[in-house]
Amino acid sequence: MRLALIFALAALPAAAAVPEKGEGTITLLGGARYLWGNGDFINEQFAAHQVFQPGGLASFGYQFDNELHIKIEIGYLYDRYRIAGGDLVVKTIPILLALDTTLVTGKWFTLYGGGGLGYSLNTGTRGGATQEANSTAGYLAIGFRAQLGGPAALVIEDRVEISTAQVDPISTHHLNVGGNLLSVGVMFHFLEPEEKGHPTPP
Repeated sequence: MRLALIFALAALPAAAAVPEKGEGTITLLGGARYLWGNGDFINEQFAAHQVFQPGGLASFGYQFDNELHIKIEIGYLYDRYRIAGGDLVVKTIPILLALDTTLVTGKWFTLYGGGGLGYSLNTGTRGGATQEANSTAGYLAIGFRAQLGGPAALVIEDRVEISTAQVDPISTHHLNVGGNLLSVGVMFHFLEPEEKGHPTPP
């Protein structure tokens, strides 16, 4: 099904990508994050946990050429484990240097793949105690951008981020603070001002 969609999109007439070469970008995304791999901690603490948690990010980028989009991303990820005697609340702020590259370009859309590396600022709070445990983070993503009109474009992205940290003030277990984030948002893309040359005589 996915391959059929990619081929159908590829058959559309080629045109400028979203964004175009030389444009700056600001992207705001939010969605649901699927967390896996924390079963040992959940069993140890007799915790209740929803595997889907909220997450979002802001991205500031520049379309270097027709294929390469360079970005700095800052996110906010929330996670909660319900535990008798005091819930564990985990707040994660990933700061990432990232890029994506065009896979397929059509008349009004771009299908892209990308990834990034950076740092994850993690804070766990339980029973009034706080534990900070920062870690490295990396992700891979595939996404879709479609022109909405003017400087705005719709963005749908699915990314898998790998990052673990010991964020519980009580337990020594390392928890997955990354996960699989499926998000939807909007990109604003705009041309950088043209450089002014030397003045010329009339």
